[in-house]
Amino acid sequence: MADSTRESQPLLNPNGTQNRDRSRLRKVLPYALVALLFIGISTILLIVLVKPHEDDSDSKKSPLSDKLETSAIFHHLEELYSIAQQHNNSRSITNGYLASAEYVQAQLITNAKKYCDVSTQEFKVPVWSEIEVPEMSSTGIGSGKEEIRYQNKVDFKNMRYGGRSATLTKQHIQEVSAHGCRADDHRKVKDRVAVIEEGGPCELWDAAHLAEKAGASAVIFYNRPNRTVLLYSRIRITEWKEGDPLMSIPVLAATRSLGKTLIQNQETVLLNLKTNNRLTVESTINVLCTTKKGDDDDTIVLGAHLDSVPEGPGMVDNGSGASSLLEIALVLAKADYDLENKIVFSWWGAEEIGLLGSRHYVRELSKDSKRKAKVAMNMNFDMLASPNYVPYIHDGKTAPKGLVEPSAKIDHLFIEYFDYKKEPYEYTDMVAGSDFLPFLLGGIPSGGILTGAGEKKSMEQRKLFGGFANAPLDPCYHQSCDTLENVSKRALKQMSQAALYAITRVGKADNLREWLTDPKVELK
Repeated sequence: MADSTRESQPLLNPNGTQNRDRSRLRKVLPYALVALLFIGISTILLIVLVKPHEDDSDSKKSPLSDKLETSAIFHHLEELYSIAQQHNNSRSITNGYLASAEYVQAQLITNAKKYCDVSTQEFKVPVWSEIEVPEMSSTGIGSGKEEIRYQNKVDFKNMRYGGRSATLTKQHIQEVSAHGCRADDHRKVKDRVAVIEEGGPCELWDAAHLAEKAGASAVIFYNRPNRTVLLYSRIRITEWKEGDPLMSIPVLAATRSLGKTLIQNQETVLLNLKTNNRLTVESTINVLCTTKKGDDDDTIVLGAHLDSVPEGPGMVDNGSGASSLLEIALVLAKADYDLENKIVFSWWGAEEIGLLGSRHYVRELSKDSKRKAKVAMNMNFDMLASPNYVPYIHDGKTAPKGLVEPSAKIDHLFIEYFDYKKEPYEYTDMVAGSDFLPFLLGGIPSGGILTGAGEKKSMEQRKLFGGFANAPLDPCYHQSCDTLENVSKRALKQMSQAALYAITRVGKADNLREWLTDPKVELK
């Protein structure tokens, strides 16, 4: 799961009118019928437990639920972990991702080739990494002549995709007004370090790129008044594709106090900068398996990203979702499960660097309007086994206007499953952070489930779901400890079964489009 708190891209805005409780929980509720008799008769207490929306009918159980074994999903995780161990404990684009993709393809070709056609989509992605920590110092601050050295990650730090390596000495600075959103704002930055307050109406990328085109030697973005932590945004076109520009000059973030100090001493300050970064453009792939059965006019795209961050093997994020989707595809194939609607099983690459795999898929899909119109919906499975988990359902009510009703229909499939199993759940917004976003932006309804990332569990959530309050749902999120030991098998079973239920329901439906568009229609 991409960390949406570190993005510069605009996020989807939840609709202003919300009709559902944001926590909307389902659980077993006790109702008591008590008859108390006095005058020498002992007290009799009758307690009747009532489950709302309880339905024990077989229609709320996937016909393949007994075939989906958690041990088989975990075996895929073991294989992915082995791949990570052979590639610097990572399955990122430049480490073990391609080997992970080869494993998924091999499983599909060996066990599902009669059921779905395996293919790949190749595309280019920019990969940035910090080789050494940056250095920054200045002279000419106030009346003193001594050199002031600034502390990395306290006073300043690199911004992702902020250029390659550079060594700059005795650089004059130039304040850029109006957040640097217009070319004219940068008319004085040539051969100087542009110092810009973040928070304007344009993307940080736009301001930085305008500074570079105007001849700036580097860019420093300092915090707006209400920001207390250093920026770590990507200084890159959000939906980057092959041929798009990338920054060449250094781009750094600074505290507000440092930015203001530099500007106040603009006439005398000289800045020294040293960065050691790597920025390359790499080839990578999406893995797809398109069912031979099913109406392609009602295509369902199912997705889970397969890559991890460079810092860890990504067993929860997102080996859990990718392995669950793989085993579900194999279970359907082994059963030769009959479908009314075509399914595209998808394993996305480059999610962790900005959802670039799913963005590429939707961009290619959008080049052919007739082909795009055949896609009825998307489901996303990202992080299904967090150790301190909360079963989350993506809330369709937070989808963009025009997609609320069909996306809400999708989330109600998962509600059906949790209600049937008498399990509590919570809603979570669907505004950023994973591969549902390109589909929503492309006008395709979406939904999905997850178990949480670095956010902390509340006391109320602890009472409902167990685990530890005031602790992260995944304490190893985007870290080297996201290993097999980090995986909750209980969560993995619960969430993979929920995914299977929803997938088999929509795959088998003979009125999918009507169901998605008409609130009164039930799924057949």
